[in-house]
Amino acid sequence: MNNGSLPSVDSTAGQFRQLWPRITDDSNLTLHGFRRYKTTHLLNLRFLEEEIAKLDHSIYQAGLSLGHEPSARDRLGLKNSKTDSNVPDVRETITREMVLQLRSLIQQYDDALLAFGQIMAMETVSLLDDEKTSSMRTDLTLHEMYKTRLIRADLGTRSRTDPFQRWIHQQLRDFRYWRASKKQNSPGSFMSLPKDHWSQQNTVLVANIAGRFITAIVAGVSLVVPLAILSASSSKVTQLAVVSACIVIFSLLVAAMLKVSNYEMMVVTAAYAAILSVFVSNN
Repeated sequence: MNNGSLPSVDSTAGQFRQLWPRITDDSNLTLHGFRRYKTTHLLNLRFLEEEIAKLDHSIYQAGLSLGHEPSARDRLGLKNSKTDSNVPDVRETITREMVLQLRSLIQQYDDALLAFGQIMAMETVSLLDDEKTSSMRTDLTLHEMYKTRLIRADLGTRSRTDPFQRWIHQQLRDFRYWRASKKQNSPGSFMSLPKDHWSQQNTVLVANIAGRFITAIVAGVSLVVPLAILSASSSKVTQLAVVSACIVIFSLLVAAMLKVSNYEMMVVTAAYAAILSVFVSNN
């Protein structure tokens, strides 16, 4: 038996021996990291799409052959639709077998599309982040391990992950790959390390903590620096210029670092501007 994610084994029992340490590991990265098979999912969707497209074309041709006058608005553009030269009779095209086939394909397509959207929204890590799992993938090169993504089934979606946090996550993956590249040709390559020397990098957690910490610093600096400048200046023109510049810079930083909606962006900027305005009026 040859499994794509495991070395060749002779029996199900042998496969179980290899899987047991992974499903009883202490690390969440090993326990809840699963391959997402993005390309394979996309291939399946495209195959289903092509099969449905053939049925869809047959249905439209059968409908056009009926000769009904399109509606006044003609939202589907039936007046300009191209008709095939030899259209089979409707009784040959629209059959019970075709309806059942259409239902099955549509159901498979909808389920696969929804599942793919949910999978792609899940948090991911690099296979290289988990040396214990990557050491079993003798069929992949180091660069392929770096490119292979695992979904974290124990974490929520990344729909609200900030761009700055994603950038930190990417830098951590790149650093891990750089270190592994340097160690690959050395005698102590991680591919040959004993089990008690395997290391793991929880890039999601590190990026989350680092992102919050840096965001807190930026927010603090954005308040302290303009207040310090305004305290040292008594000129209204200078104060107005400082406040205007700080509001613009702060709004740009929020837009670049955080994933906020337009409304949230306006609220945060207005609150920041109100704080500076109150300080100027009381100064």
